[in-house]
Amino acid sequence: MGINVRIGKERVSLNGVPETLLWPLWNRAAEQKRKDRLIDDPMSADLVERIDYDFEGSFGKPNAGHAIRARVIDDALKLWLQKKPAGTVVSLGEGLDTQFWRVDNGKLCWISVDLPESIEVRKRFLPAEERIETITCSALDDLWIKKMPQGSEVFIVMAGLLMYFKEGEVRDLLYRLAEHFGESQIIFDVIPVWLSRKSLKGMKVTKTYTVPLMPWALNYGDYKWFNDIHPHLRIKRQMTYADPFPERMRPYSYLLPFQWLTNRLASGIVQLEITSPKP
Repeated sequence: MGINVRIGKERVSLNGVPETLLWPLWNRAAEQKRKDRLIDDPMSADLVERIDYDFEGSFGKPNAGHAIRARVIDDALKLWLQKKPAGTVVSLGEGLDTQFWRVDNGKLCWISVDLPESIEVRKRFLPAEERIETITCSALDDLWIKKMPQGSEVFIVMAGLLMYFKEGEVRDLLYRLAEHFGESQIIFDVIPVWLSRKSLKGMKVTKTYTVPLMPWALNYGDYKWFNDIHPHLRIKRQMTYADPFPERMRPYSYLLPFQWLTNRLASGIVQLEITSPKP
C-alpha cells in the first residue's frame, strides 16, 4: 500500500519498506506523553504533529516496543562514545529516526545510509548537520562500505532493517562487515520465525495497514548462528524486548521465566562485536 503524507504544506510519497519509517516515529512520539518515558525525543513528537496522517488508524494504539529498542541502542551508543568520543556511527535504514540528536556529544560523526525516498524525506524534514553525512543506497550495497577505509572502527546501527532481507543477504552483509571493519560494534533487532511466517501470509496491523514481507527471522534460542558467520564476529550481548523494562512489556515479560517459550516466541536485540585477529 502506498500513501501520501502531508508534512506541513508538502506531500511525500512512500511505498513498501520506506513507508514503515512512520511506525517507530509514532511510537517514539507517543512515548513523550508518559511521565515514565524511556527516551527524551521532542523532535519525534514535533514531526508527528506536522504530519497529516492517521497514525493510530494505521498502526493502532502506541506500544513500548520501538521506544525500548531506541533506548537500548541509545545507551549502547553513549557507552561506546565514552571511549571513542569522536567515533563514527553508521546508521543503516534509519528513516526519520532522531537518534543523532539523542546521543550527540558534539564530537561524533554520523553516516546515514538509506534508500532514495527515505533520504529525501530525512533531508527535507530533519535539520542539516555538518557532522551528518548521507549515502543514498541500499544497506546491501558495497558503496557505503567502500567509502570507509579498510579497518575503520565504527558503530553500526541496523534498527528495524534486517527482517526485510533474505537469510543469505543477512549472512553476506554481516560477513562483509566483519571482513572490512576493524574493532567495531553492530546492533540490530531480530524477529522470531512465527512472526516472519505471519508477515508472509499478509499481516494486517489494522484494517488499513499491512506490514511489508519480512522474510528473515531467527528464534531467540538460535542466536548462536551469528557466531558462525565469520571468525572475527561474535555476540557481545543479547536480550529480549522484555528484559530491560519488563513492566513496559506485559504480558510478554511473563514469558521470561520460561526459557523454552522465550526461545521460540520472543523478538530480540543483538549486539555483535567485530574483533581484530590475534597477532
